[in-house]
Amino acid sequence: MSKFMLLGMTAAATLAASPSLFAEDAGVEDRSPVVYVIPMAGQMGTDIHPSIYEEIIEDANEIKPDLIVFRLDSADVDTNFHIQNDDRREFGMWQNIEVYRDMMTDLQNKLPVDLDNQVMWIEDAVGPSTLFALSFPNIYMTKDARFWGLDAVQRFADGWSDPDVRAKMYAAWVGIASGFGQAGGYPLELIWAMIEPQRSLGVKFEGREVAWSNDLAGTYWTIDGNPEAVARFNSDSAENVMLSKGTVLDLDDLMFLLGHREYQVADSGQQLAEKYVEGWRRAFERCESLMKDARDREAGGTIADLGASKKAWEKILSAGRRYPAVAARLQQDYGLDLFSIETRIERMKKQIQDSRKNGRSTGGGAGRGGRGGRGGGLGGG
Repeated sequence: MSKFMLLGMTAAATLAASPSLFAEDAGVEDRSPVVYVIPMAGQMGTDIHPSIYEEIIEDANEIKPDLIVFRLDSADVDTNFHIQNDDRREFGMWQNIEVYRDMMTDLQNKLPVDLDNQVMWIEDAVGPSTLFALSFPNIYMTKDARFWGLDAVQRFADGWSDPDVRAKMYAAWVGIASGFGQAGGYPLELIWAMIEPQRSLGVKFEGREVAWSNDLAGTYWTIDGNPEAVARFNSDSAENVMLSKGTVLDLDDLMFLLGHREYQVADSGQQLAEKYVEGWRRAFERCESLMKDARDREAGGTIADLGASKKAWEKILSAGRRYPAVAARLQQDYGLDLFSIETRIERMKKQIQDSRKNGRSTGGGAGRGGRGGRGGGLGGG
């Protein structure tokens, strides 16, 4: 079965087409371009993780498309601001910022098309996904999409009590974060204003170019003048200052703005991503069930109970090794890293051996305490 699905285009007549990103090729070959869509949906650090994009890069290099479209939908907070229904466990993992930097570098340099032929399509971005999006010069946005959340960078230096260390750590984090925007060709004035509330942001237009400034004197348009808030963008404001090159309804509209009424879609990247997300989330759900079973059996105290608990932890360890996303969520939600799980298993093995050697029926389990509450008693050494 072909990896390509041919789609006919009829975009809204009110949208004006812009030159194709690969207009030079359009006049050479009389064919519709092949578009490879790379979904980036869900939690940064788990759903959006280098392990799956390594596979997607290999797949894209086999297909050799004309254009890459990153479809980004990753927001830390819900759009219903009046309802406190955000699941903080699903917030993007900022601690992986250097991993995201390496992932960005791989995607930009190892895909079969250059950066000029890569498009970042933002359906919604709040948190570290915004940082990732700033790495790309060709940004388009869905109507009502958000493009903000970088003020969280400040919080990662708060844990250092020494003011000198805290200042150095903060400068390091801002420096790493700024590198993403610089990779996309954006000025530091814009990036800093999206990270630091004390910085204002204004723009003035010099012909068809936008000049960004943290000094509002002489600017024509104030984006952010509040010293207690960072600069934020939605699809309208981003397009008005040409941070976004256009607002689209769907992939058809996006391709129309890029100058193509007809195109072919390589959908294998979408399939790979969906299979990966389904796989790791199912595995993590199974791990949560196994942890409860392991805790209950270990509390039983017999060699058989301890053996059953050990097998459950071995399955959890296996899932964490297979899916780095599972390991990340075990660490985040339960304070468990793979090394601590390995240590627990080895200790159980020794307890079982000692009990059998001494002819005891009990495995010297962890006892019945700590059974209540989320993750109770699971993170101990």
